[in-house]
Amino acid sequence: MIKFRLLFTGIILFGGCWPAALAQQADAGFAPASVYAPAEVYSTLEQPDGKRIVSGAFLRANNAPAVSLSCFNPDGTLDANFQRNLGSAAYTYRVRKANNGKIFLTSAFSGEPVIAGGITRYEPLRLNADGTADATFDVGSGAAATGEPGFVNDVVPLPDGRVLVVGFFDNFNGTAANGIVRLTASGAIDPTFTPGSGAEFGDVLTAVALPSGKILIGGLFSSYDGQPCAGVARLNANGTYDPTFTQALNPTSATYNMAVQPDGKVLIAGDEFVGAQGFPLVRLLPNGTVDPSFATPTALPPGSISSFSGDAIQLQADGKIVYISNPNATGATIPGVGRLNADGTFDASFQVGAGPDKQPRTLTLLASGQLLVGGDFQDFSGTADRALAQLSSSGALEPSFLPKLQVPGSITTLLQQADGKVLAGGFFSEVNGQPLRRLARFTANGSLDATFATANSGLSGIVVDLAVQPDGRILAATTQALRRFQATGAPDNSWLGPDFTYSGLTRLMLQPDGRVLVGGNYMTSNGTAVATPLLRLLANGASDNSFTPTSTGNNRFSGVQTFALQPDGKILVAGSYRVSSSPTALRVLKRLEATGAEDASFAGGEFEGVGLSDIRLNRLELQPDGKVLVGGAFLGYNGVTVANLLRVQANGTLDPGFMAPPTTGTIYTLALQPNNRILVGGDFKSTALPTNLARLQPDGQADASFGSTAVPNNAVQALVVQAGGGIVAGGSFSALGSTSSPALGRIVAPNVLAVAAPGTVAAQTQVWPVPARGSLHILPAATAQAHTLELVDQVGRTVQQQPLRSGLSTTLALEKVAPGMYLLRVVYAEGVVTRRVQVQ
Repeated sequence: MIKFRLLFTGIILFGGCWPAALAQQADAGFAPASVYAPAEVYSTLEQPDGKRIVSGAFLRANNAPAVSLSCFNPDGTLDANFQRNLGSAAYTYRVRKANNGKIFLTSAFSGEPVIAGGITRYEPLRLNADGTADATFDVGSGAAATGEPGFVNDVVPLPDGRVLVVGFFDNFNGTAANGIVRLTASGAIDPTFTPGSGAEFGDVLTAVALPSGKILIGGLFSSYDGQPCAGVARLNANGTYDPTFTQALNPTSATYNMAVQPDGKVLIAGDEFVGAQGFPLVRLLPNGTVDPSFATPTALPPGSISSFSGDAIQLQADGKIVYISNPNATGATIPGVGRLNADGTFDASFQVGAGPDKQPRTLTLLASGQLLVGGDFQDFSGTADRALAQLSSSGALEPSFLPKLQVPGSITTLLQQADGKVLAGGFFSEVNGQPLRRLARFTANGSLDATFATANSGLSGIVVDLAVQPDGRILAATTQALRRFQATGAPDNSWLGPDFTYSGLTRLMLQPDGRVLVGGNYMTSNGTAVATPLLRLLANGASDNSFTPTSTGNNRFSGVQTFALQPDGKILVAGSYRVSSSPTALRVLKRLEATGAEDASFAGGEFEGVGLSDIRLNRLELQPDGKVLVGGAFLGYNGVTVANLLRVQANGTLDPGFMAPPTTGTIYTLALQPNNRILVGGDFKSTALPTNLARLQPDGQADASFGSTAVPNNAVQALVVQAGGGIVAGGSFSALGSTSSPALGRIVAPNVLAVAAPGTVAAQTQVWPVPARGSLHILPAATAQAHTLELVDQVGRTVQQQPLRSGLSTTLALEKVAPGMYLLRVVYAEGVVTRRVQVQ
C-alpha cells in the first residue's frame, strides 16, 4: 500500500526545495500541436490539361506536406500523382513552360541548386509534365558571377528545342557569358550563339522570342556588346546586337517584364522613362520607337507594374492587357490587379473590388480567360491568408479555387492576463487546426482557449505587441495597425484609434491611467507623417493632445525601436535620433517626461555597431531598483565595448557592475524572474551561454543552473514568467531540445521562484487525508482563481497535473506514483501554494 505523508503545510519556495544545479526541462504537455502561417507564392503556370503548377515558399498545401512546388487540379485539390512523383523539392522559384509540356524551374537562392523529382541540378532544372525529373537536361555548374553567386532570372524555350537563359552571371558552366546564353536541348552551351560581351555590368531580367527568330531582352543594363541601350535590346537569332531596333527610352530606364502583341508591338513594364517622364508601362512599335497611340496609364507610378519571379502583364486574345501592380506605391490610387483596353485606357468592366493588400508576384492568364494571381498578400478583396487567388474574366474572386498554402507560424509577443491565461501574437493563421488570425489565447497549462476566437480579427502582418485594458479588452499592434478586441477575441468597433497604414509600429504600452503609448520606426497617423513617431492615445483611442514629444533645437527622435514606462510616468526611449549636426540618425537611449519633453537629467547614451543600420534596440526591461536592461544587436555604448546586452543606472550611465557574457546575433526579449535572475531570448550564440535562450545572475554572469537541455532550435522572441514559475517562450522555433514545441513552449527550471500566494489563500487551501491511501483530495481556496494542481519530482519534472476550479475539490490518484520526495503545487492567479510531500 502506497502511503502519502504530508510533512508540513507551510508555504515554501520552489527554489528552496530542489538542488539548484539541475538543468531545465521542456514541458511536453504545454506546447500546441501545430502553428501555421500563410505562405508566399512566387510563380505559376497552367499546363495543357488545365492543371496549375505553383512555386513558392511553403511547406504545406491543403493540409498535406508539400515543399516549394505543387500541382493543383482546376478545382483546387492537389494532384496526388504529381506530388508523389515530385517527392521532396527545395529552392524552386520561377516556373516556366518547356516544350512537350515539360517544366523549367529556377532557384530561389543565388548559387544554390534546385532539388525536385529526386535529382539536384543547378538552375534551370527540367521536370516532365507528371512531376518526374528529366535527367537528360543538365546545365553543369550553371550561372556564376565574379566575386558573388550568379543566378538565372528567366528561361525561354525555343521552337527548335533549344533554350534561352538570362540572368545575372558572367559565365555559365565555365563559359564566359554576360547575362545571356543559349543552351542545347540537353543543357549544353550552344556555341553558335555569339552575344559578344553581352549585357555588360547588368542584370537581364526577362526575354521574349519573336516570331522572326529574333530575341528581345529587358533588364537593368545600359549596353549590350558595347552598344548603348536603355534596359531593352533586340538581338538577332545568333545573339548579336540588332542595331535596327531604335533605342527610344531614357538611359535610366529599367525593364522588368515584356509581352509581344501579334502585330509585333511590344509592351514593356518597369521604370520606363520617355524623356523626363516616367511610366510603369509603355508600348513600342516593332522598330523600337514609342507608340504614340498607346495611352500609358499615368494613374500607376513608374515601377509599380513588375514581377521578378513571374509575369506582371498578360495579353488577352481580344488585345486587352491584364496586369499586376503595387497598390501601396506612392501615388497609386487603384487596386493591384487591373485590365487595360488595347489602347492603354482602363477597362471599367474589370472589377476586383479592394484587390490584394500587397503587390502580387505572379499573374497567369488561363486558357478559360480566368486569371491566377499569386504573391504574399494576406487579404484579397476580403478573403484572408490565401496567397493564390483565381479571378473570373471580369475580375471577381472565385471561391471555388482557394488552395491553402502554409509555412510554420511564429509567436513574437506574449502577455499574461490577470487570470493566468496567456495571450500570444505573431504571424500565424491557424493553431491546432483552428483558424486564429495573428492572435490567440492559451490557458495557464498551455491548452488553446476555445472561448477566444480571432478568425475574423482583420489583423494582417505580424503582431508586435499586446496590452490588456482594465476592463479586459485587448489592444494588438501590428506594424501598420492598432486594433482593439473584446475579451472574447471579437473586434471592438468602438475603438477610435488612428489609421496607422504606412507605419512601422514597434511597441505598445498601457499607462496606469489607461492612456496608451504607441511607437514606431516611422509613423503616419490618419495619413499624416508623424515627425517623432511616439504617440499617446486616450483609453478609447482618441489622440491625447497633452502629449507632445518635443525636440531639443533641431534634434529629435526619428524612429522609436522600443520604449519602457517608469513608475513616475517618465518614458525611456531607444531608437533613431536625428541630430542637426549629423547627416545620419544616431541610435540612442534617452528619457522623456510624461508630457513628451526630453528629460535633461537623464544621461542616456549612444550605441555603436558595424553600421548604424545594423544596430537593433529591441527591448528595455526596467528593474525594481530603477536600473534598465537593454537588449538588441549592438557592439558598444558611449565608447565602451559591450555586445547586445547592457544595463544602465537609473540616471542613464552604464552600470559597471553588470557584465554579461558576449553574444553574437540578436537579443529580442528579456524577462525578470522574482529572484532577479534575467532571462534572455533571441537569435544568438555564445561560448558561455546556451543558444537562443539563457539566464543570467543579477550581475550579468551566466547562471550555471540553466543549462543546454532545452535549447530552442530557432529564435526566441517573447518570454513570460508564470506565477507558478514556468517560463513560457514564444518565437520561430519548432522544438525546445528534443521536445516538439511549435512556436510556443514552457520550461520548468530550477531557480525559478514561484510567486507565493497570499497567506489567506494558503490558509484556505485544504489537502487530505494525511497520510493518503491511494489518493489525495485538494480543495482550493474559494476566494482565489485556481488554475492547476501539479505534483513535481526532485528533478523538476511534472509527474501529474490537473486543472482546478476555485471552491471545488479534486482528487489526485497516487497508485502509479513512485515512492520518494515530491512537491505539491497549487497554482492560483494570485500565486502558488507549495507543500513538500512524501510518497512511501
